[in-house]
Amino acid sequence: MSVPVSVIPQNSDAIRAVLGLVQPGLARVEATLRQLAETDDAILAPMLSNVLPGSGKRLRPALALLIGRMAAAERSADALNQMAVGVELLHAASLVHDDIVDESDTRHGGATLYARVGNALAVLVGDYLFSQAAQACVATGNLDVVRLFAQTLGAMAQGQIDDANRQLSGRHAWETLTRDRYYRTIQGKTASLFVLACEGTGLLTGLSPSEVEALRAYGQNLGLAFQVYDDILDFTATEEELGKPVGSDLRQGTITLPVILMRDHALADGRFRAAFETEDVDLQVRLVQDSGAIGMAQAEADDLVARARQALTIFPAGIERDALDALAAYVTNRPH
Repeated sequence: MSVPVSVIPQNSDAIRAVLGLVQPGLARVEATLRQLAETDDAILAPMLSNVLPGSGKRLRPALALLIGRMAAAERSADALNQMAVGVELLHAASLVHDDIVDESDTRHGGATLYARVGNALAVLVGDYLFSQAAQACVATGNLDVVRLFAQTLGAMAQGQIDDANRQLSGRHAWETLTRDRYYRTIQGKTASLFVLACEGTGLLTGLSPSEVEALRAYGQNLGLAFQVYDDILDFTATEEELGKPVGSDLRQGTITLPVILMRDHALADGRFRAAFETEDVDLQVRLVQDSGAIGMAQAEADDLVARARQALTIFPAGIERDALDALAAYVTNRPH
C-alpha cells in the first residue's frame, strides 16, 4: 500500500514516523551494538558502552533499512543488518576521532570519550570501532559493498585532513577558505557516510545500476544538506539545544558556510574585517547571526534537499519512497 508523503509528517515527528517503519530492523541493530559493547575486556567494555548503545537517532542505519525494505530484501536480512551496523560503527568511530582532533570535551551535552579517558585510549577505541565496522561490511559478503566501504574510509580521512588544515590556517582562515573547499570537506566528513548507507544498500540488494546511482545522488545531497544545516544550527540554536556553546565551530577555529557566505557578500563592510581580525568570537557570531548569511546558507541546504528528493523519483511510489522523501525534508527542518 502506498502512503502519500503528506501522510508522513515533515516536522519534528517525521523521524519517529520514519523510524517506526523499520523498528524491528533498528532493534536488531541496537542489539548487535549492545552485544559488541558487552565485551569481557574490563578496559574496553565501559568505553564502548559510552559510545555505542542507545546513542543518537540511528539515522544512517535507518536509511539502509528503509532502502532494503524498498528493495524487498527480506532474503538478505542478515546481510542488511551487517550493512546497517557497519555504517553506524563507522559513524561512531568518526565521532570519537573528530572529538580527539577538535579536543572537544562535550557532545550533545555529555562528556566525550576523549574528555573521559584521554587522547591515547580514545584513539585506540576509535581504531577498534573502525575495525569492527570493516568486519561488518565484509560480513555482508558483497565485494562491491566492501569496495565502497574502502572508498568511504579514504573520503572520510581526506575530509578530516581538510578540516584540520582549515584549523591550522589560524586566524586568517576566514580569508582563504573557498565555498568549493568547504563542500569538499563536508563531502568527505559527513556525506560519504550517507552515500555508504544508501548506495551500499542498493548494491547489496541487487538494484539496477541506474537505481544505485540514484541512491548515491540521494545520499550525497542528503548528507551535504545535513551538514550545512548543522553549521547553520551552530549559529541559530541555543546552547541548551546544542549541548555546546553557540558558535562553537568559530571558537575552535573552524570556518563554515555561513561565515564564507557572509565574507563573500560583506567584504566592503569594515565591521566584518575588523571582527575577524580580532579574537572577539562573540562579536563574530553576532555579525553572522545579524547578516543575511544564515538565509543564504538555508537556501543552499534547501536546494540540496530538493536534489535528494528528485533523485528518488526513479523508484515506484510507495511508503518507503515516501519515508525517504519525508526524511530528506526533515533534515533541514529539525530543531537541533
